[in-house]
Amino acid sequence: MISTVIAAMAFSSAPAQPDALALIQKSWDRTHVVGHRGAAAYEPENTLVSFAKAVEVGAHATECDVHMSKDGVAMVMHDSTLERTTRLTGKVAETDATTMIHAGIPTLEDYIVDLKGKIVQVIEIKAGVGVVPEVLRLVRKHKTERETIIFSFNADFIKESKTLAPDVVAIWLVGAATNEGNLSDVLAKRAEIRADGLGFQFRQVQLFLAEKLRAEKLPLFVWTVPPGEHIERLNGLKVNFIITDHPKDVLGALKF
Repeated sequence: MISTVIAAMAFSSAPAQPDALALIQKSWDRTHVVGHRGAAAYEPENTLVSFAKAVEVGAHATECDVHMSKDGVAMVMHDSTLERTTRLTGKVAETDATTMIHAGIPTLEDYIVDLKGKIVQVIEIKAGVGVVPEVLRLVRKHKTERETIIFSFNADFIKESKTLAPDVVAIWLVGAATNEGNLSDVLAKRAEIRADGLGFQFRQVQLFLAEKLRAEKLPLFVWTVPPGEHIERLNGLKVNFIITDHPKDVLGALKF
C-alpha cells in the first residue's frame, strides 16, 4: 500500500514537477481529476493533441491506453482493433508500428516524452505480448517513475508491474460487479497483487465502498464520469479521483 506520508519538499522557485504520490496525498483532502484518454470530449481520444488539451485545462493527471504492435512497440490505443478511431482495419497486435504511426497513432514513448514534467501520466495497460515489461522499460528510460501511475483491469498485469517496479504506483481497475457481500474478496485480491489502490465504474461507487477504501487508505479512482449530478455525489463520497472525458467541466464543478 502506498505510504500516506509524503516527505516535505524544500521550497523552490521552479515549478513543481508532477509527482504521483504527492497527488494521491492531496486527493485525501479533495477530489482530483484525471483526463480520460487525454480530454476525449474536446479532442480525438488518445492523441497528443488530446493529452495537450488535458494539460491546458488543468487536469491533475491524464490517461492513455496501451496495446502492443505486431513488432513489439507499445502503442497508445484503446481498442484491440483499429477501425473505430483510424482509417486502418485489423488488430493492433497484427499491425506493425510504422503503419499505425503513419495513421496518426502515437507510441507510448511519444506520450511519455511529450508529457514529461507537465502532468502525472496514467498508463492503462490493455494487452500484448511483453506489454508490462515494455511499458516499465520506457518509464525507466525516461526517468518518469515518480510521474507515472499504472492502470489495468488485468490483475496479473498489476501484480507483474509491482514485482518489476515496486516504486511505480499501480491501480487495479475492478471490472466485476462489487457489492457489500463480495468486497472482502476484492480487497483480498488487491492485497495479493499488491495494488496501491482501486478503480471502479462510477455507478458502482456507493457509500459502503467509498468508506471502506478510505478506512483502508486505498485511493479510489472512479471512471468514466460525465458532467452533471454524479460529480456532486462522488465529491460528497470523497472519492480520490474522478476520471472523465470532460476535465474542464468537471474541474469547474469541483471549483478548481
